[in-house]
Amino acid sequence: MIDELKLIDNVDVLRESKIILYGAGIRGIETLGKLKELDIPVAYFCDGDPRKWGELIEGLEVLSLQELKKLDNFEDIAVIITTDQVQFIDQIVEDIAQLKLSTDNVFTLFALEVSLVRNKLASGLNGGHHNAIVDMNRDIYYASEINFYLNMRLRWVEKDSIMLVYSCPKAGTISLEKSLREINAFADRFHTFYGGDLFQNPLAKETIGKNGKNCLDILRSRNSVKIITTVREPVSRNLSLIFHLIWRYEFKLRDMPQDNLFLNSFTQILTSQKCEIYDSRHEPLNWFDNELKAVFGIDVYAHPFDRESGYSIIKKDNIEVLVMKLEKLNNLEQVISEFVGNPRFKLISANVGNEKTYKYLYKQVKESVKLPVDVLDYYYKDPRMSYFYSEDEIASFRKMWEKNIEINTVS
Repeated sequence: MIDELKLIDNVDVLRESKIILYGAGIRGIETLGKLKELDIPVAYFCDGDPRKWGELIEGLEVLSLQELKKLDNFEDIAVIITTDQVQFIDQIVEDIAQLKLSTDNVFTLFALEVSLVRNKLASGLNGGHHNAIVDMNRDIYYASEINFYLNMRLRWVEKDSIMLVYSCPKAGTISLEKSLREINAFADRFHTFYGGDLFQNPLAKETIGKNGKNCLDILRSRNSVKIITTVREPVSRNLSLIFHLIWRYEFKLRDMPQDNLFLNSFTQILTSQKCEIYDSRHEPLNWFDNELKAVFGIDVYAHPFDRESGYSIIKKDNIEVLVMKLEKLNNLEQVISEFVGNPRFKLISANVGNEKTYKYLYKQVKESVKLPVDVLDYYYKDPRMSYFYSEDEIASFRKMWEKNIEINTVS
């Protein structure tokens, strides 16, 4: 029912319809104000709360669901769901679906914000609203990171045993960190010591005190260091990362030619062997050499990996590394429990696309994006892919993307 791409590529859909803001709360009023500034008229509010029906809010009547249905019978309408809470969005979508409206112009607030940037009607996305991992002000971000890693190093100096959730971005690290916190098993989570742009440890080589040790020296001198790391099917992971960092993508939204569909930009990024949205050194298959091997001298690919069970444990000196496939994570609670030495460990899902405000756009892009077959070959024919995944698993990944393969026709 929700067609986010339609609004993103053609904001005039709003000017051609009577706009109803579903949700007469704070975000609804804020959205009304934003549209007024752009001279985009709004006709009504609608709300699921019977206490608001018939009220005037900011001069607009609040419709009931049945009144919305009646309006849809004789007017071209566009409904914008004005809440950031995914559980409420899902409920509203369900309520609207039961009305069996004739309009297909039902959009989320996320799609509206992207559309306004895409069509040069707004200066930028709301980074916090989209669950961005860092502050968009790099100076503030860097200062906060310095403080975070300074505190982390001080903790390491005081502890004999250290646990790290250390993996490439968008490979389940937040879920693992959250799950460990629930059992009071503290683990520091980060993605890189050496690399990159946003997910780095800016003090990896700095020292504590004049003659102090840096982070790596401290880790190497501890009695025990346990590292939990994961790998994820790379095409899905890259698409997930683009959405996770969509606020960094704003300049491309604004500069995109109006005759170039928004969906094409995802194709362009996903087909780039050097990922435009994030340093390709930290793609799932590259990360183990560029980080784990470079930092700790542990070559994952030189050790056996049990593809059927989905994990392996590597030991070197004072370091133990639990390597897991994200796709098998739900079956590995017992393995993780034994590795961390706590029988109470239970996996908690966190930071997944279906729990984000962009979930409907994410689903639509995932279903519709077009990929040249050589992009799938680039990942799935990589020998390192076969290290983690069986032939059947790789075949299932290909089948998953089969409908997205771009067919080149010759006229």
